[in-house]
Amino acid sequence: MSLLPRTPHHARPMLLALTAALLASCGQPQATKPQPCTPTLADTPDGPAGPYDPATSEAALPDLLTAAARKPSQAGALKIVRLNCMTTLVDASGTPIQLRGMSTHGLQWFPGIVNDNAFNTLANDWGSNVVRLAMYVSEGGYATDPAIKQRVIDGINAAIKNDLYVIVDWHVTTPGDPNADVYKGALDFFKDISQRYPNNRNIIYEVANEPSPNDPGVSNDAAGWAKVKAYAEPIIKMLRDTGNKNIVLVGSPNWSQRPDLAADNPIKDDRTMYTVHFYSGTHKPSNDVSDRSNVMSNARYALLHGAPIFVSEWGSSEASGNNGPFLQDADRWLAFLNRNHISWVNWSLSNKNETSAAFMPYSTSRPATDLDPGTDHLWAPSELTLSGEFARARIKGVAYRPIDRTAFTQTLWNFDDNTLQGWGLNSDSPVKTVTLSNTGGALTLTGMTASHDVSDTGYWSNVRISADTSSVRQDIAGAKTLSMDVTVAAPTTVAVAAIPQNAAHGWSNPTRAILVKPEQFVKQADNSYKATLSISTADSPNFAAIAEDPTVAGSTLSNLILFVGAQGTDRVAIDNITVAGNRSTTGPVVNHAPLGTATLPSTFEDGTRQGWAWDAASGVTTSLTVADAAGSKALSWDVTYPDVKPADSWASAPRLVLGNINATRGSNRYLVFDFYLKPQRATTGTLSVNLAFSPPALGYWAQAAQTLDIPLNTLSGLTKTADGLYHFTASFDLTNIADNKVIASDTVLRDVTVVVADNKSDYAGTMYVDNVHFSATAP
Repeated sequence: MSLLPRTPHHARPMLLALTAALLASCGQPQATKPQPCTPTLADTPDGPAGPYDPATSEAALPDLLTAAARKPSQAGALKIVRLNCMTTLVDASGTPIQLRGMSTHGLQWFPGIVNDNAFNTLANDWGSNVVRLAMYVSEGGYATDPAIKQRVIDGINAAIKNDLYVIVDWHVTTPGDPNADVYKGALDFFKDISQRYPNNRNIIYEVANEPSPNDPGVSNDAAGWAKVKAYAEPIIKMLRDTGNKNIVLVGSPNWSQRPDLAADNPIKDDRTMYTVHFYSGTHKPSNDVSDRSNVMSNARYALLHGAPIFVSEWGSSEASGNNGPFLQDADRWLAFLNRNHISWVNWSLSNKNETSAAFMPYSTSRPATDLDPGTDHLWAPSELTLSGEFARARIKGVAYRPIDRTAFTQTLWNFDDNTLQGWGLNSDSPVKTVTLSNTGGALTLTGMTASHDVSDTGYWSNVRISADTSSVRQDIAGAKTLSMDVTVAAPTTVAVAAIPQNAAHGWSNPTRAILVKPEQFVKQADNSYKATLSISTADSPNFAAIAEDPTVAGSTLSNLILFVGAQGTDRVAIDNITVAGNRSTTGPVVNHAPLGTATLPSTFEDGTRQGWAWDAASGVTTSLTVADAAGSKALSWDVTYPDVKPADSWASAPRLVLGNINATRGSNRYLVFDFYLKPQRATTGTLSVNLAFSPPALGYWAQAAQTLDIPLNTLSGLTKTADGLYHFTASFDLTNIADNKVIASDTVLRDVTVVVADNKSDYAGTMYVDNVHFSATAP
């Protein structure tokens, strides 16, 4: 199978504190130094205290509300001049210009964002005037798959077509030194792009995304910047020698957090700018200019010393990409940038399961947002994350008023696949002559003349159908209504009573049947008649019990029984069975076993999780318990993979992490553990068990190249343990790591991550992990 690396994009340590004196005058990055001149940099207000309120923030920080961003067709080719003592990006006429827009995530992982509909939406509905194409070089990127360059070319073409400036980003992450061998194709890459688009006004070249200490890396000091400068200068010279006057962006040490170093030793080119990257949950605003451990302080220092800066990447999360969003500090940053005409690009245009992503990720309650918004050129607010909704408003320069995210609607069965989706005649139905079929993408009941009671209390005599073999396992916490479309040949009265079910809430009689009457039906184009029938929690006590259960296990619907009656018709079709309601953003309570102390080897014999928890990006967050498996205690959880698969096989996967264990493998070559399955359903597809670590020296991600693949269609031929489990030994060779990374005997691994990816499987049931340990030999 193909390996899917999952590098945490922003796993950055805290900046090293360096001592530097504030210079009194400002410099110029060009060869000729102007007369001393001090630009005016206004302080950034602290903003209002208390919980974040966008209206209050906007009143305190008026620079957040700003004019629409000007497009290339209006502004033309960009250049850099010195205005009011500050080196500033300007348009073709010399007027200051600010670019505001979005960055893609890695194009090897999220290529679907490169489409005309998306770029049209960014340019028009979002008001962007720039898009950044993040072309990773390592980590499965351009160095191993040169075809990714075509995605960059497609992105450039889409940007030009939709009147956007476009940043071509040579995405340096791991290793952190842009001079490393993996990046040796940089000059040829930029030469090829610049020859395809000679001196094109839309294009900006970002030649080194984030120089960093990632081994082999660059140091967080003047010597580190000298390495970056030596790398960038030949590329810039090539561009200028071939007549390309495009703006060039150059990153700085410590993940592009040290533009002050570039200000002290600038590149001699009058169209080069220095990038600043920040994440508002980690990098706090500051009015200081002498604190070299603070990113905004470094940005202020660079501006005061004549260095033009460009924020080519920022997020409202922590630097890890998770937690938050931290919108109060993001507003303070953006007000500072807007006031000083500093361009910025938000991370990222992806549906990855992390806070900084702009689009909703996959969850059990909904599919991931499609990266192609469609020909209506619109992503609905509900398709955006909080970060995405916030970024869109700030790009447009308009007031940010977030939608109510407690409301939800989820379709459980829509029958669009032309199957019964697990529905059938209930074994206890008093009417046995009704048959079920899928007709025209709806569940059709035929023989309804025998099921004709349409009173609100006589439902017991009607046909009873149920979803006994359905794969639906839906958390309906907070649901208030259960609705369905009812279609008949001619207006009549139809009665439906409902009993949602799960293991915790098996049966409670409906209070009444709900009726739709002739006048509620609306004629359709095919001459049939359709009405929507809605059942409340007051109509079905079992519905109320499940929707109000505070635990995931108790609020997950696994079956539905319907009593259906109709007057004077033989056929009734049911479609789009949907729940809707409101739920707290915190979600139901999950009852985990005690966390315990992080321990490796992990045996779980003390009854705790020994430090294991769900990773922030896990697609499964059910209860983690300690249960018996093959005569031993093991970490256990339940999972049901979705029928409609997300594009990313990790998106719906359980993703366990043993955080901050800071172990080394020593003389051991393998990491080994026991893995058990207890399926309720497992017939097709494959489970793929992956292992990764987060070593700081290797860019916080090192993934074992091999996986444990379990084809589910082979389970029936395997021997079970005495307690009915399928047992597998997971063994990972730590000398075989993806991307040619090397885990040495003394490499600090920090975290241990186990992911059970879903490769087109239908697995539903329980999984167990036990006896996680290093081993000198393979089992």
